[in-house]
Amino acid sequence: FTFTTHTMQTTKVHPESEEGKNAADLQKLHDLMESKDKKNLDDLGGVQALAQSLDSDIEGGLRSCTEDDIKFRMQTYGKNEMERKPPPTILALFLEAMQDTTIIILLFAAAVSIVFGVVICVVHLGSACPRQPLWKVDDSHATETEEEQNCIEWIEGLAVLVACFIVGSVTAVNNYNKEQQFRKLQAKQDDLLITVWRGGGVAQVSVADVVVGDVVQLDTGSKIPADGVLIKSSDLKVDESSLTGESVPVGKSQDKPFLLSGCSVVEGDARYLVTAVGERSEWGKILSELDTERPDTPLQVKLALVAENVGKLGLFVALATFISQMIIWLVSMNNKACFHGTGGNLTKTEKCFAAQAECEAWGALHANATWTSKYDNFNAGVELNKVIGFFIDSVTIIVVAIPEGLPLAVTISLAYSVQRMQKDMNLVRVMAACETMGGATNICSDKTGTLTENMMTVAQGYFAGRFWPQIPAKSDFSDRYFDSLARAIAINSRAELGKELPNDRTEVIGNKTEGAMLMFLRTLEVDYRKVRGAADVAKMFPFSSAKKKMSALVRAVGGEGLLFTKGASEIITELCGQYMAQDGSVLALDEGMRRDVLDHISAMAGEGLRTIGVAYSAVPDVEAVQRLEDAPSKDMGVVLLGIVGIRDPPRKEVPEAVRRCQKAGITVRMITGDNLLTAKSIAKEIGILTTGSAIEGPEFRRQSPEEQKETLKTMQVMARCSPQDKLTMVRRLKEMGEVVAVTGDGTNDAPALKEADVGLSMGITGTPVAQEASDIVIMDDNFSSIVKSVLWGRSVYDNIRRFLQFQLTVNVCALVLCLMGAITGFGTPLRPIHLLWVNLIMDTLAALALATELPTPDMLDRKPYGRTDLLINGHMWRNLLIQAAYQIFFCLGILYGSPKPIQFWDCVPKGHYSTTSDCVPVRGDGTGHDSAESYRNTIIYNAFVWSQLFNEINARKIYNELNPFEGVMGNTIFIGVLVVSALLQFLTVQFIPKAFRTVPLDGDDWAICLILGFVSIPLGILGRFLPPFNIKLM
Repeated sequence: FTFTTHTMQTTKVHPESEEGKNAADLQKLHDLMESKDKKNLDDLGGVQALAQSLDSDIEGGLRSCTEDDIKFRMQTYGKNEMERKPPPTILALFLEAMQDTTIIILLFAAAVSIVFGVVICVVHLGSACPRQPLWKVDDSHATETEEEQNCIEWIEGLAVLVACFIVGSVTAVNNYNKEQQFRKLQAKQDDLLITVWRGGGVAQVSVADVVVGDVVQLDTGSKIPADGVLIKSSDLKVDESSLTGESVPVGKSQDKPFLLSGCSVVEGDARYLVTAVGERSEWGKILSELDTERPDTPLQVKLALVAENVGKLGLFVALATFISQMIIWLVSMNNKACFHGTGGNLTKTEKCFAAQAECEAWGALHANATWTSKYDNFNAGVELNKVIGFFIDSVTIIVVAIPEGLPLAVTISLAYSVQRMQKDMNLVRVMAACETMGGATNICSDKTGTLTENMMTVAQGYFAGRFWPQIPAKSDFSDRYFDSLARAIAINSRAELGKELPNDRTEVIGNKTEGAMLMFLRTLEVDYRKVRGAADVAKMFPFSSAKKKMSALVRAVGGEGLLFTKGASEIITELCGQYMAQDGSVLALDEGMRRDVLDHISAMAGEGLRTIGVAYSAVPDVEAVQRLEDAPSKDMGVVLLGIVGIRDPPRKEVPEAVRRCQKAGITVRMITGDNLLTAKSIAKEIGILTTGSAIEGPEFRRQSPEEQKETLKTMQVMARCSPQDKLTMVRRLKEMGEVVAVTGDGTNDAPALKEADVGLSMGITGTPVAQEASDIVIMDDNFSSIVKSVLWGRSVYDNIRRFLQFQLTVNVCALVLCLMGAITGFGTPLRPIHLLWVNLIMDTLAALALATELPTPDMLDRKPYGRTDLLINGHMWRNLLIQAAYQIFFCLGILYGSPKPIQFWDCVPKGHYSTTSDCVPVRGDGTGHDSAESYRNTIIYNAFVWSQLFNEINARKIYNELNPFEGVMGNTIFIGVLVVSALLQFLTVQFIPKAFRTVPLDGDDWAICLILGFVSIPLGILGRFLPPFNIKLM
């Protein structure tokens, strides 16, 4: 019998020989990896010769690894980075935004309006009179002077065009920023640490720094960072589904030595030589052709439905407005009016509000006035421009009704939160997870490294047949026992000790439990590298979560082999029939001694120590090795060397984080592979195990689905938990209606991470496969960071609700106001440019302001959102309907009630009615309140906007909070948006009146508008005392 291992050809090729140059030639490497033909590798002299030709070594890696050498290799063979499709430019995004159907309709209508306006001005067709209400108010209207009205009809169309371009520009900039944010996030996700050999030593480098010629270590769960050729391996199986689509793992060996980037190791371990990186690798070629589409998050889908329903309502109001205005216009065409004109006019112009007697008197005096209907004196340009105005009104209503700001608010809130979450050590891989975490009802957390510090040290142990409360010294053991223990720990391990860190710590590369055992050897003055290097390892059996152990097979003197095994202490103890005593003799492990060992395991576990058993056995043949691995028993000659008790103290911040979760209505469960006593001890210490129960995985596994659900109602700890147990638990909890977040770090955790509502992988201890399967990577492996993700998730949800509450108030008020004005003959008091302006500042700026509110600790004082929780709850309906009712009341009051409740005045140019003053009442007799509705509508528009700006402060609170100003100064974005919005509103009214169809207001009227707006705040506070409205819509 001989122990077989992978053999390789060792033909030497000098780097400077012609053959060496050919081997290192880029084209040769390309052809080799393209063909994936073992014969081509043999023709190059095998993997060892290939490594030499690349100035590398299959054992020590790159011979020269200076910064200049690495840079030269990157220049020669390429960088290990993928050239992604360039992001769209702002211009491309702008053109895309302008292709929106409603925007196109508005642009067309605005262009037609401009053309008609210019024609009316150039050919002097005259001006349209103000629309008359259905009921007569003698002194409520006065004709606007021809100097004011003539030749400005085109300005509103131009203003609509400008507003559309502004909307398109803002949308483009927002989408551009969103794209940049996503690319930064993706770059962060792609940044992995890879274990390589360079200059004879081991190091960890970024995946982007891997170069051709590197020797890379792969373990179970590793993602293959670049194409290459296998050097040596142990039971290596690779998932190549990302390239081939085949889900069955592919075995790799010296006969199948080619490894491809983008694939993952699902079993075994290996060392391989890198031959192609970046775009020249197999994955790089595929990735360069991919155009990743990012799906909408569930909240975006839900909001899209809300936007669709509100849009339908807007469409109905728009149609009703258009039809009402058309009917009133057609009826008014039959009404008689006074028309006068000069020779320059093609059609006589209507003399607005002139009575028949006044018209006849005017005609007698000037002989150019007649009393007739508009049908008889039809002015095509003027009248058709009115119809176009009705159409623009209606289309604008649709634009305003569709809350484009909702998806924008989600995007801004998610992007902002994701960016801030990175600072809180949460790397969000899937946007939907950010919002889902806010509704999590269960967090199932691993113990090691998440709830504990993952700074493991051997504190106690059971060695050579007795318990040691402190670490023993080398002199306490015989040479035979000590050598056996040292070899069992050093050889049966993949971990490495790296550089020295501050606070007398040492970097551990690999498994932290193994690292603690290697540090134990260092304390005993053992150089584990020498012990490991002297061993002739035939095969490694990686840790199996099912078997709870791992092994290393070593060739021994005389042809036999030694199988070193370590794993769960009680499992190792049960399979041992013997133990090695202090003097190195091997004695029978009788039941009394076994009981003593198990009692001390329980005692150590009761103190929160992780217990690991170490053993060995002599194996005469391959069959014996397989029996020991597959079905070990006490009669197979396994010798117990000892039990190590490893202390991993709980993180200091975890008890408070657990308490905060429990206060927030979240059930925290600890799932661990440790002993039940160890798990219970730690769980009690950090506050997870309170009045609930603890169970072991095998017991949970034996239960029926209904029994498992019953167990989960009280279960707070699961020990000896396998990945399958974790997956089953997640499924049962979801069946019970829970929103489940689960942590995982191993490759076998991937199914549970995928199954959970939110999969949380570990950034330090997590394998690339686990990270790939997760939604969020906890970069510091800390449970308190998970709590922060819950807080941010709730913040995202609340921010969207804030904006929704605010936006629907605007929409309801604007739609009702426009509809009521139209059907009562007043026309829409908010002009299209007003509505577009409100749409711009309320959708875009308010989305920016309300979507960037920071989370507050009191968010964890509420219960989680349920799966069926309505987006608009009763508190929100109460708040928005109270505000909408108030705004509708005062706007319609001004529209219908002036000038009686409030006496509004307007000024006309000097000389029209008087030559003594630049500012006189509109009517010559001193009565009247505004000119062609402009002053009155300016008051309505200005008061409406200011009520929205003040209500934006109200919208920061969506429940029964009585202080809407709380925390406002901490949000500089919110303050900035309010200041900019207020300043812009002042400018539109006072300094750009013609473009915005407004009239500059005096101080008294500004005060009235500001007071009407400010009332929104005390009204909102008083409204909090009313019960929530029981409305179950959206």
